[in-house]
Amino acid sequence: MKKTLSIIIIVELVIFSILLSANLLTAKPDSPHYNEEEWLKNHPHSLPIWLTEEEKTRLDEIGKDFTPTDPPVGNVRNIAEFEPQEGVLVRYPLGLPYNLIAQMSDYTKVVTVVSSYYLDDAQTNYQNNGVNMDNCEFILAPTDTYWIRDYGPWFVAVNNEVGITDFPYNRPRPNDDEVPIEVANYLGIDHWGMDLVATGGNYMTDGLGQSASTDLIYDENPAWTVTEIDSLVNAYLGVDTYHVLNDPLGAYIEHIDCWGKFLDVDKVLIGEVPSSDPRYDDFEAVANYFANEESSYGHNYEVYRVFTPGDYPYTPYTNSLILNDKVFVPLTGSQWDDEAITTYQDAMPGYDIVGIDYYDWMNTDALHCRTHGIADRGMLYIEHTPLPDTVGTGSNYNIQAKISSYNDASLISDSLLVYWKTEDQTQFDAVELQNSFGNLYNAQIPEQPAQTTVNYYIHAVDNSGRSEDKPYIGAPDPLEFHVVDYNSVSHNNFQFSSYVINYPNPFTSSTTIAYQFPDASVYETHLEVYDTRGRLLYEESYNSNSFTWNGINERGKEVPNGIYFYKISSGDYSATKKMLKVK
Repeated sequence: MKKTLSIIIIVELVIFSILLSANLLTAKPDSPHYNEEEWLKNHPHSLPIWLTEEEKTRLDEIGKDFTPTDPPVGNVRNIAEFEPQEGVLVRYPLGLPYNLIAQMSDYTKVVTVVSSYYLDDAQTNYQNNGVNMDNCEFILAPTDTYWIRDYGPWFVAVNNEVGITDFPYNRPRPNDDEVPIEVANYLGIDHWGMDLVATGGNYMTDGLGQSASTDLIYDENPAWTVTEIDSLVNAYLGVDTYHVLNDPLGAYIEHIDCWGKFLDVDKVLIGEVPSSDPRYDDFEAVANYFANEESSYGHNYEVYRVFTPGDYPYTPYTNSLILNDKVFVPLTGSQWDDEAITTYQDAMPGYDIVGIDYYDWMNTDALHCRTHGIADRGMLYIEHTPLPDTVGTGSNYNIQAKISSYNDASLISDSLLVYWKTEDQTQFDAVELQNSFGNLYNAQIPEQPAQTTVNYYIHAVDNSGRSEDKPYIGAPDPLEFHVVDYNSVSHNNFQFSSYVINYPNPFTSSTTIAYQFPDASVYETHLEVYDTRGRLLYEESYNSNSFTWNGINERGKEVPNGIYFYKISSGDYSATKKMLKVK
């Protein structure tokens, strides 16, 4: 696990509670609404996002009635917000404008958590405000607040079945804390309890094993060491790189969605403040951090910036909702609204960027905090590690993908395609993906001359009617690589680690290590597998572009569950990566 920008000092729980009460929780929210009596009067159906004075006396109740479970068994993957969603979760009475509910209901399912007392009221107001009732469903359950992002479910795929990982909500609000279980029961999916105090606004994931939070996650879990927190998010969420960062906003809430957002596996949006702002250096630090970090695609993150000065009217532009091919962005009438929309359009070409104006957005809480996507239980999932930025001449370019139907629908073989084109072409050509084994597929993009730029995306269709692309938006924002002649380019310009992936990871009995590199016919490839103590367990040399390791050592004995490292080397190139064997 990778830790970043924080040095954690583990203290006793009693000391933590005193410090938290005296410092973190008494900071005034940066909102004109902060007059607790006035806020509660104006919002009679929801407690505020901050802890009330009365709640600060009940911190010992946080997690008191939470029931942990054993972690999921098998391959666990935390599903990202930008992956296929079958609907959106909201709570009634709303903290949202009805026109947003109406827009979302026009093209996806809106599931509303509402108590039986308010059900008739919710249905009447939805109908009166143009909501498509055919796309509305209701979960009857009491709640304390409308901040459903913070207490709502975290969706995971376990062996290609969607379930929910729950956690103790970091507020003493028992009705809210029960909502993930209510959602799991309503959807008929499995539910696991991770004993880590958390909040959804302080968490984002890329869907491939990298997630991020502010160091609030440490502050609120003083009984756990950093290593133990790493182990929990790995076991329950499949996260093996957990970026934990200082909060640049300097606000009471310390939620990452107030200033940052994963837009894709390799794209992150970070807020930006004027150089005269005392927080400027902190914002630049987190932006530079991601710019120098390797994404799950093997290259550094693309960092986009959106101007979020934080003055009134508020500019909570990172607090947006990605819902399939639409992005709903909170607008406030600020002079920077248009610029924020343009930033999203530049970062997410092909998406429909929709601005939502509302009188009640706050700089530390807006649209994202009050909504929550529902992962598609039957999604058609395409796993693919893109080719690196530069590839060599001399051979075709192998595109390898793992395609899984979460509803067990059969794939339509003649609709499994790689679309590709060079910068000189206006239209994409298509080549069929061929099944190699299991749910692994390969296609060959023809060799191109040096100095050619190639764009491509993967397309798949199954018999459930689902059609998906990788990247999700497909042609408007394809993957890209550049062809060079390695005979005239120093090997130092080639990043071999960008080619390497093993899947599944975590794995139960076997995992396939796949890679690509230039001069494959010249150099033999050498594989080494080590345990966490650095002991060599297995090694082999071969000539191919993939290898399946069956979790055995050189004596043919199965290795125990745990973390292992594999190193691939070929000529001047080498890469070392981590994998996890589980039951």
